[in-house]
Amino acid sequence: MNEIGNNIRKSLQKRQDALARFKARKQAFLLAKGQITKEIEEARILWEHTLEQLPKQVFER
Repeated sequence: MNEIGNNIRKSLQKRQDALARFKARKQAFLLAKGQITKEIEEARILWEHTLEQLPKQVFER
């Protein structure tokens, strides 16, 4: 009976470890995604400011 209990305990521990790894990877992904989104937004704003400083083009709409 003790061996069955140990097997169940090991199985539950593996499951908890896998869940912890998954949560850590998900958190790292969300942080990276947020940083990339922030950088893209900053680049878009910089691009708009750059375009405003350029002289007007003849064929501009």
